[in-house]
Amino acid sequence: MADLSRYLPLSRRPDADESGVTADRRAETAEVLIALAAVLRSSDGEAWTAATARPGWQVAEVASELVEDFGRSRTRRALDAAGRIARGGEARRLAELTRLPGPVEAADRIALRAGEVRDRAKPTNVLELDDAVVAALLIGDAVGAVVPISPRASGAVALRRAAAAPTEIRAVIAGHRLRATDAGWEFGHGPALVDTAAGLLRFLTGIGTVAPHRPGPDEAGVVD
Repeated sequence: MADLSRYLPLSRRPDADESGVTADRRAETAEVLIALAAVLRSSDGEAWTAATARPGWQVAEVASELVEDFGRSRTRRALDAAGRIARGGEARRLAELTRLPGPVEAADRIALRAGEVRDRAKPTNVLELDDAVVAALLIGDAVGAVVPISPRASGAVALRRAAAAPTEIRAVIAGHRLRATDAGWEFGHGPALVDTAAGLLRFLTGIGTVAPHRPGPDEAGVVD
């Protein structure tokens, strides 16, 4: 089982050749976007207005925000987040959001973005992948579909979210390593807490409230 931290720059492993280490997430981001576009394209009008786990947000709003936010820089993200807090948070964001007319239009825009990400020269960092993965989880859960997320994509986003987790999530995962029972990755130190990759992502992103648990005899890995 891979410890993701071993394959990232600045980890605490012995000095070694890092020529194969990369933070470029173009391939993973494009794959998630293409899979999400396929789910949206096959959905119906009722799915477009289905409620998601993000309070007050329907599939339409989540997909529209994903499209609207394509390509934002790290600085722009921070400024936008601060501005939303100052102007009224989530309610103001919903009021300001430009909604796409339907799932087909959203799918077309998302698929187009996937091609741009895959083909462009500039690398894609984990922030854009994070956006795609969170939208895939929210929309997939709302419409009753599984949007495929590769182990590399799920692991990268989980690692980022764990490192920047709010206090209530840190209180659960502190002093433990997190293990995805269906994706072959783990990171951290201490006794293991496990769930599926999607389950861990839901918890770490605040989408879900089900915390990872100690492994049982029927779950991947050695019970510790």
